[in-house]
Amino acid sequence: MHRSIIIGQLSLIVCCIFYLIWWSLCYKPNVVVDRLDGIRGALLLITALCGLVGVCLSVHGMGMLSVQHLMFSGSKIIGVGILTYIVLLLITVFGFYRPVTTELLLITGWMMLETCLINDLYGAQIVSSSRYWGLMVVLVLAFFVSMVLYVLYYRMEPMKAYYAAMVPLITEAISMAIVLILSF
Repeated sequence: MHRSIIIGQLSLIVCCIFYLIWWSLCYKPNVVVDRLDGIRGALLLITALCGLVGVCLSVHGMGMLSVQHLMFSGSKIIGVGILTYIVLLLITVFGFYRPVTTELLLITGWMMLETCLINDLYGAQIVSSSRYWGLMVVLVLAFFVSMVLYVLYYRMEPMKAYYAAMVPLITEAISMAIVLILSF
């Protein structure tokens, strides 16, 4: 149970790191590169596999928890996640050059998964109420930083945008590491 969650979260952290490396190899200001050629394609495949394994193991571990009392129901978390995604999508559609659907989907999906995990850990009495709220604060701050940068980096200069787009990946990896440390 705990092992599945821990390995799943570690896989997601590795996924963030690999995606960060892939991003740095594929996106350079004013330079066009083939993102699926050779090592870049292999790296992207490994990144996707790490993400898939991470999500599956995390969800499997959550399903194995004996949950008695939840702070929020799973349907509420999913509802808020979908609403957040729609709001962010509308912001990019009306305020920016084009909607950044992939990035927004990733960030809201990550937020939902982590919220469900923390919620289930609290329901299984693995974390106390004070630690639960501490973890939620960490998650909300990480989400806010990621959201702002994902939505705004298209308005920045090419070099600033290049670096700003990397920060959310680092933020997500660090926040997942904090959740792991504080939970277990």
